[in-house]
Amino acid sequence: MPLKLIFRATFFFWAAVAVCASAYFLVTAPAIYWVGPLVAGLAPLVNMVFPYDTKESANKKVRLPKVSLLVLLSVALVLLTIPERGPALWLVLGCLGGFLLDTYWAESLEG
Repeated sequence: MPLKLIFRATFFFWAAVAVCASAYFLVTAPAIYWVGPLVAGLAPLVNMVFPYDTKESANKKVRLPKVSLLVLLSVALVLLTIPERGPALWLVLGCLGGFLLDTYWAESLEG
């Protein structure tokens, strides 16, 4: 139980950092690839506050299908549009890794 709380707190902290950083860079140095970390961080945060995605899916192995779709599309957007490695890539990959750990691995620890 405490391990799940640690993962959840770390992931949502990273998502909030990604949203703030990408919003700042989107205003100061506008580029399309900053939308990726913004959406990847906002999708789980908004789902936490206003649940728009139930955990029900046609495939029982997929959890949070709408949030997963938004996070993966955000990663694809960054990978397709970023000219070189930089903060946008690391922010969106951190959101993806945190989302996968929090949604799949940490929930399997509940037993």
